[in-house]
Amino acid sequence: MIYQIDTDKLNSLCETSADFTNPFDLRREGKVFLIGGNLPLFSTLETMYESYCQESSELFHITFGDAGQFERNIEMVRQIKRNFSIRLMGRITYPLSQAQIEQVYLAGLDILEIRDGNPGRHDDENNEFEPASATGIFPHWSVVYSMASAHSSTHEVHDRISLSLASRVIPLLSTTGRDSLWNHEETKDAFTFLAAEWRRHRVPLKPIMPLLRLVTPFVFAEPAGFLRNAIDKLQDRRILAASDLRRHLRTSGAEASFESAGL
Repeated sequence: MIYQIDTDKLNSLCETSADFTNPFDLRREGKVFLIGGNLPLFSTLETMYESYCQESSELFHITFGDAGQFERNIEMVRQIKRNFSIRLMGRITYPLSQAQIEQVYLAGLDILEIRDGNPGRHDDENNEFEPASATGIFPHWSVVYSMASAHSSTHEVHDRISLSLASRVIPLLSTTGRDSLWNHEETKDAFTFLAAEWRRHRVPLKPIMPLLRLVTPFVFAEPAGFLRNAIDKLQDRRILAASDLRRHLRTSGAEASFESAGL
């Protein structure tokens, strides 16, 4: 539950963009393990394992490189999913076909993050990407649509938030530091509107909560007590296991179809 907006953090976000993603970085930020998709595969996995043994993370976030690195980045996703039992979120910032979105999902990505005006916008098209097109492959509320405040009016962002929620896509507002067209009050109003809409649509934010603590000015209420925390963790493990099972069944079905077709 969102408790309030942290004014100091909002001021900081208005000054400097809270973008921690880079395809060549490997580091922790809070409870998020940030992974660059362009890093060497096996040495990265070894470093991740050593770091994870020392301090656990609540979310892995992988940033894909450019389109030419797609297959390499997909293999990174596969290996992470095989070696770690943790929710994996990924950002891709170039156009994706439906077949590529399916590849990403079947490889093991649990949550797909889309930046406005990037994935899904094909070179021969001028239309904005429709985040809902990814929900035909990813489960509801497993696609995050990240909207920047640099070149959009608050009215446009409000409309995008409403359209995303109608398709069960999680809208996320990202600040762009001093490049933003908005003043402080407009930024605060936009985040207030976003929080109200999340609440109204009962959006399940827990899977991406570690990221939200980094990139938003919200103060989130913590569950009270050891027992409550333990129950929440067990529930989260159950949800993640069910998600992995659905992916496995879908992958098995796809392999069976290829075999029956003689491919």
